[in-house]
Amino acid sequence: MILAAAIVAGLLLSLAYYRGRTLNQVAAIPLRSAWLALLALALQWPLLRAPMAPTQRVGVQQVLFLLSHLLLLAFVWRNRRLAGIQILGAGVLCNLIVILANGGFMPISPETLVQINPGTTLAEWPLGVHYGYSKDIILSQEATRLWVLSDILAVPPPFPWPVAFSFGDVLIAVGIIVLLQGQSTLQAVPAIESRVIFQQHSRL
Repeated sequence: MILAAAIVAGLLLSLAYYRGRTLNQVAAIPLRSAWLALLALALQWPLLRAPMAPTQRVGVQQVLFLLSHLLLLAFVWRNRRLAGIQILGAGVLCNLIVILANGGFMPISPETLVQINPGTTLAEWPLGVHYGYSKDIILSQEATRLWVLSDILAVPPPFPWPVAFSFGDVLIAVGIIVLLQGQSTLQAVPAIESRVIFQQHSRL
């Protein structure tokens, strides 16, 4: 949900800045091997559609989910000169680190689940179980390694779609927003400035 919101926000900002040139600006973003990101999202889909169950029942989906992160890292590496991708890549790494530290799933606590599922109690969220239709495993804060990187941030009701997310997700969202503004490489601005200075000197 947060990633979808980032895409919408990024497009709205781009529309406000570029107006009628938004589509051309977005289409001109020099992405390499975009198929890697699309394939990674496709590999995550089976886990995101799996209902709540013991983790042993989603073993295949978990493997595909972990493999998707290798594709995302490859995509980030191919596009590492883009400012938005650098931010996005930092988020992917943050998420992957905490996922690997906790058995291949993103941890979420029962307390957070109660926040985003109003009317439920802590007893309804058994520990060690895959939280349905997500990438998460339910763990207590004490049992979570690198807890600060897990899904500890929450947007509870009255938001129409209550959701929990991680610091890594925030970085990914920011990276998407920056990318959709048509940002080029971090070296692009100094290069332009150097070209202007060179042209000014050649006229003297």
